Amino acid sequence: MNPRELYSSLLDALLEVAWQQWTAIGLAGIRASQETLVDPEALTLATFEIARTDPRLFDEMLDWLSRNHAVVDVSRLKRMAKAGTGDQRRLLGAAARIAGLHGASPTLTRLPDEEFIARESHAGYGARDLFTSEDGRPLLTGAHPDPVFASVGYARGPLELRGMSQHPDGSIPACLRFRARALVGIGPRAEVLTYLWTHEWSHGREIAVRAAYGQAPVADYLASLAEWGWAERRADGRRALYRLARGLRDAAGTPPRYVDWVTAWPALVGVLQSLRPADLSEDARWMRLYQALVQHESGLRAEGLEVELGDLRPWVERGPDVLHRAVVAIADRVRALTG
Repeated sequence: MNPRELYSSLLDALLEVAWQQWTAIGLAGIRASQETLVDPEALTLATFEIARTDPRLFDEMLDWLSRNHAVVDVSRLKRMAKAGTGDQRRLLGAAARIAGLHGASPTLTRLPDEEFIARESHAGYGARDLFTSEDGRPLLTGAHPDPVFASVGYARGPLELRGMSQHPDGSIPACLRFRARALVGIGPRAEVLTYLWTHEWSHGREIAVRAAYGQAPVADYLASLAEWGWAERRADGRRALYRLARGLRDAAGTPPRYVDWVTAWPALVGVLQSLRPADLSEDARWMRLYQALVQHESGLRAEGLEVELGDLRPWVERGPDVLHRAVVAIADRVRALTG
């Protein structure tokens, strides 16, 4: 495959897993995957990038956010967005405004006014097509651009939400994170519970990284769980490891397959972006792919994704076969998560 064909293959795999995850948590569709844990904040930011070629998924995501804004962890979403792309931040600002038109809380509707989003919204960026085909041709621009998206520099036709999204079903393994939020509220406590429900013994620092929260609130909640008998604590050298007591473990039901989407989704999106059609020579596109694979190698090894790329350095002397195999391995692993 050439870079364009690899882009199409990886895009198809990422769109499939995104559709399955969104429908698992209530988006209108029939391709739900109920066994893999969904991270709605990481999924939202990833969808802002990968659904630029799938307007239906993009708009159904906006419908879901407008209906389910009350179960979104806005603080966590904002923290992830700071490490995201400029496109993700600006589109998050647009999505927050749209959700605000449908009754979202002030916490979410203030997002467009956050400095890190406002800085991305200057008119100097100019208008770009929100949706394009795989080969870069504009899609669904329309004669009457949507004013919310126009305000952050994107051209698209008027937005009409169908209102068909449902609330997440906490009894489904994929929705375990929402069950935790219902039990202890949105925030670091829910992330701690989610992680402990899907792991045996865990360390606070590791949980904080996977949760996208600071170590202090995570450590405080772990200590509280242990103090009141809801978690067991044991020493592992200088570290303290925790696991939930049986009664609280049983509240999870059947645990889902865990994937560290906080780390995995940015890596997958980064590799996809490097393959996106551009006015470059084929050699330059292979070089761009190589650089992205090196940059995101640790993210591709994230728990639950676990793609090993091997040594990519010989590609310059031996040709791009090693890069081709790496992308195929990534796409195959993503597809395995939809089974």
